[in-house]
Amino acid sequence: MSTQAITPRFAESLNRRLLAASELQTQAARSVALDASALGVMTVDFAAATIVLDSRGAYDLWILALLLLGCSLGLAVWTLSLPGAEQTGPSVTDRPEVPASEDEHPTDDLLLNDLAQNIETNEHSLVRKELPFDQALRFLVLAILIELAGRIVQ
Repeated sequence: MSTQAITPRFAESLNRRLLAASELQTQAARSVALDASALGVMTVDFAAATIVLDSRGAYDLWILALLLLGCSLGLAVWTLSLPGAEQTGPSVTDRPEVPASEDEHPTDDLLLNDLAQNIETNEHSLVRKELPFDQALRFLVLAILIELAGRIVQ
């Protein structure tokens, strides 16, 4: 067990690193959730397309509903093909030993800057991934509404 006291600068640096690592893990989880949601949208697209094709002769809106389902499926596939926020950053346990002097703290600053850059990169990846997913969801909902409207009209 170490008998050295933890300095306030070291404690602050460790706390900032833990917060950055937590943010990176949250971003990675959001990315995985988006991928799983895109797979769910694809499943609903296939189910709705089966229903639309089963009743295609009953009304003229089935073509529009099928087209919207195809667009939704394409956007969901695009969401899956985009790179996600896979970087979770270095583990806090992988950090080098406690510096012997205050002169060695610039390495901590470099690590924090690297973590901040990873967070920013991951956030841009998530924004690029969320846009086509949101559109896929909108097309799916619109297709279902058109399908329901067609059944009510007939």
